[in-house]
Amino acid sequence: MKTLIIYANPDKTGYCGQYLKELEKKLKEKKQNYEIIDLYEDKFNPVLSLEEHYTSGHKKISKEILNYQKKITESNSLIFIYPNWWNSVPAILKGFFDRTLTPGFAYKYINKIPNQLLKNKKAIILSSTGAPKIYDFFIMKSRFIKTVKINTLNFCGIKTKSFVIYSANKLTDKHKQKIKKKVEKGIYYLFK
Repeated sequence: MKTLIIYANPDKTGYCGQYLKELEKKLKEKKQNYEIIDLYEDKFNPVLSLEEHYTSGHKKISKEILNYQKKITESNSLIFIYPNWWNSVPAILKGFFDRTLTPGFAYKYINKIPNQLLKNKKAIILSSTGAPKIYDFFIMKSRFIKTVKINTLNFCGIKTKSFVIYSANKLTDKHKQKIKKKVEKGIYYLFK
């Protein structure tokens, strides 16, 4: 089994960095094979070019994207680590989805009905938001999670569970303990 971690934050000292640190520790303890795609370190270009834009009749996929798709194909489990920015994902992660989860790879339409092509995969989302849980749930409707979990990953067939730290304004020892517990629950979900 192989796990692929997609990290979408330029900073590794805050909440997302703590998730990554705790996650690597747990995966090593469990002797799980994993790889990290750090979109910022890779200097990933999130802009979908006209040449890659499928709905305009173009079908060129870069070597970089083919490599990412290969890594997704070879992985049983996917882990997405990102912060909530403007009730959404960082642009670099949105671009990763736009450019990587292409028709014919992640899904295809058969008789105008979407067919999921990544059904054999499980994923977890590890995220943080400065918003209190009640505000995110009732006012913002947890869009920053639903967009990824339901509209993107589930659409492609990937069974996904999310774990969020709310009121994430200053990384405290209490929050580090919450992160540790969320990582443990996420690992349990992926490997049970």
